[in-house]
Amino acid sequence: MRRLLARCVEKVGGEDIAAAFKLYEANRRERTARIQAISSANTWMRTKESDTSWLYGYDAWSVPLNSS
Repeated sequence: MRRLLARCVEKVGGEDIAAAFKLYEANRRERTARIQAISSANTWMRTKESDTSWLYGYDAWSVPLNSS
């Protein structure tokens, strides 16, 4: 997501692009892993956990950035 990457670049002051990408990766990994796992299992919307707000309600402008 370009929005999240823009926020990461801004957070590091726009100078350290490597640090910005590291921060971006730290903030995208868990979400993208979850999307891949659901896709691989082919269980999308067929289980009790059919609440898709975590996916469609995601707002890259307001989600807190993890510093990991």
